[in-house]
Amino acid sequence: MDVRDQHSANHPVMNLPPSLTTNRFGPSPPAHTSLPGMPGPQRGGHGPPPMGPPAGHGGPPPMMGPPPGMMNPFAAAGPETLEQFGMRITQTVTGGFLMLSMAMGHQTGLFDKLASFEGDPKTSQEIADETGLKERYVREWLGAMVTGRIVNATEDGKKFFLPPHRALFLNTPGLGLELLILASALPMQSKVFNQIRECFDKDGPRGVSYDNYQEFHHFMNRISLVFWERDLLKTFIPSIPGLTDMLESGASCLDVGCGEGGLSILLAQRFPKSSFRGLDIISAAINDAKTVAAAKHTENVTFDVMDAHEMPDDWEGRFNYIVCWDSLHDMAKVDVVLKKIHHVLAPGGIFSVLEVNAHSDCTKNMDNPFASTFYTNSLFHCMTVSMASEGGMGLGNMWGRENTTKTLESYGFKVEDCSVPDGWFNVHYLCRKK
Repeated sequence: MDVRDQHSANHPVMNLPPSLTTNRFGPSPPAHTSLPGMPGPQRGGHGPPPMGPPAGHGGPPPMMGPPPGMMNPFAAAGPETLEQFGMRITQTVTGGFLMLSMAMGHQTGLFDKLASFEGDPKTSQEIADETGLKERYVREWLGAMVTGRIVNATEDGKKFFLPPHRALFLNTPGLGLELLILASALPMQSKVFNQIRECFDKDGPRGVSYDNYQEFHHFMNRISLVFWERDLLKTFIPSIPGLTDMLESGASCLDVGCGEGGLSILLAQRFPKSSFRGLDIISAAINDAKTVAAAKHTENVTFDVMDAHEMPDDWEGRFNYIVCWDSLHDMAKVDVVLKKIHHVLAPGGIFSVLEVNAHSDCTKNMDNPFASTFYTNSLFHCMTVSMASEGGMGLGNMWGRENTTKTLESYGFKVEDCSVPDGWFNVHYLCRKK
């Protein structure tokens, strides 16, 4: 009796379909099919048409942010069967492990190096030599990439290559690069897994403090810079009526929850007549921001270690433009912070709030392909760092359009526009004082 038969004999109520009771790791799709979001068969470079043009061949740019109309690949068209659910869980678990290897490929530079070969097959030793890495580790990583249908292998399995269309997707600023950086959140946030587990208990801690997330600000700066360097000055700032003229003539600006300061530094370089100030509670992030600003000889930007809840009263009406980019939901007491921002915003000033593009009701996010990713990210960071503070509201990054708009309006702001910047995961709430 094999493992499958022994299991069925001991637990006859399961009656799993044959395709879910193999002694393999999990069921595989037929040879001519592929998992959602994954290309088809790999050997010899065969498979479906590429997602985009090979590098250097022109054509449309890589996707920026979630493509319009992109649906959740697991959305069911009808009643789900046991076998379909089993396949979906298998794909989810397998994808989670693959995500770790993808993060490793990005952080070690393996994807960059494979892309530089322009589809020319190389042995694992050649790849290791080119990257300065250990061959044995590179070879095991390649195993994950080939079976995960990301890297191709030659017919004899001795050489490996990254097809040009995949290199274009993964290495060009856009959705692919954003997803590779996002993959790095999994190993980073897994470090607090046991602490989050304890927070679930009724007598457990309220949350996990920022002190446990030493890498988070660097991660956020890297993934945000993909958008900022591409679109901040080209499309985002010009989309706000009157802001470009205000900044060119000279304005006082405040970046609340600035992290490593990437946003403020870019704006300061572009608008030398304006002054920019970034605030964050993490001293390491502020030190990094100061270092980068100094290296770029950007003298019209300053950074301070400061809790946004404690902005001084004598800042009343000081700032013409204030921005909270992916930071407001992390605050312990958003009501206090909004009162402070209202106090320091000048009459006629502009307040930009960037938050995840989602509804407040989770059932309305079912077709959002990234919803479960953001809820998990919130569980392992955004919500819990807010809850860690006494009286923290724990809004989470998925507090949604409806609740965000209601909250902003409750504290004296008029939301003049609520739009999604091209190629990003956020909603921009353009606000002024009522």
